[in-house]
Parts: sequence; C-alpha cells; structure tokens
Amino acid sequence: MPNNAMTKAAVDTKVRVNGWANTIVSRMQKRYADKDRGQTAFEYLGIILVVVAIIGAIVATGIGGAISGRISGLVASITAG
Repeated sequence: MPNNAMTKAAVDTKVRVNGWANTIVSRMQKRYADKDRGQTAFEYLGIILVVVAIIGAIVATGIGGAISGRISGLVASITAG
C-alpha cells in the first residue's frame, strides 16, 4: 500500500507542476504577443520606404531605361532560342 500512495502523490505532483508550467508559459506568450502587435506596421512601413527610395534612385538616375532594355534583350534571347 505505501507504494501506491507514493505513486499517486508523484503523479498528482507531476500533473499539478505541468499544469502550472503550461499556465505560466501561456501567460508569458500572451504578454509578449500583445507588445509586438503594433510593431509590425512600422516594420512594413520601413520596408516600403526603402523600396520606394530604391525605385526613386533608379528613376532619378535614368538607369531604369538601361535595366529595362537589358531585361527585354535577355527575355528575347531566351524566347528566340
């Protein structure tokens, strides 16, 4: 009988500790998920601004025509072969 009491106590303890750990982990995930919610909008805005700056630089320098001509030539050489 003492062995059954020890086994039951060990199982009960394990269940309670796992439940506590799962509760703590879920609370931490919720806490940090709420803080990151608005940050992605600023990150996307930053990426968009970088892309716009690159496109603006390409248009302002006139290199866009050269790039377009080169791409058209490469596409023509692929489709012609």
